[in-house]
Amino acid sequence: CSTGPFQQSSDPCAIPIYHNTDVPFVYAEYLSWKQQDNYLDFEGAEEKQGTHDGAVAFGTPLAYSTNDNTAVEYQPYNKYGPGYWMAVLKMDCSKAEQGWFEVKGYESPDIGWEGDVKQGSCSGAIGGTAPFSSINHIAKCGAVNVFTWGSGSCIVDSA
Repeated sequence: CSTGPFQQSSDPCAIPIYHNTDVPFVYAEYLSWKQQDNYLDFEGAEEKQGTHDGAVAFGTPLAYSTNDNTAVEYQPYNKYGPGYWMAVLKMDCSKAEQGWFEVKGYESPDIGWEGDVKQGSCSGAIGGTAPFSSINHIAKCGAVNVFTWGSGSCIVDSA
């Protein structure tokens, strides 16, 4: 996998994505940072990725969500409660390893990368165990994947 800035288009580990998250205009940061975010990778912002008030993204942005259908933050994929961060992505699953791919949280330069996790078997309607191990979360392509920051627990549900 490539390291360093702006190598996503030639990085064999970067997975092409398209943001398909429906959020209201109050999500200005997410709406700005998703622009030209074309790859899921570990390299940070992309060269032409959107900025918000001059601030660059730290990578693929997420939107705050809740399962409360009366709240502006409501997202129908969130069956899990308030305080979940999410993105609905269309992605090239052929780039995933047997349908599984790695993700890891990055909060801000002050906090940085999420710590290493040891993920086992996932619960949920689809559930399952990734065909490889990693220090990162491992998600199933084409599914709703739910992770907890710093924890190896996971849920893989149908979309």
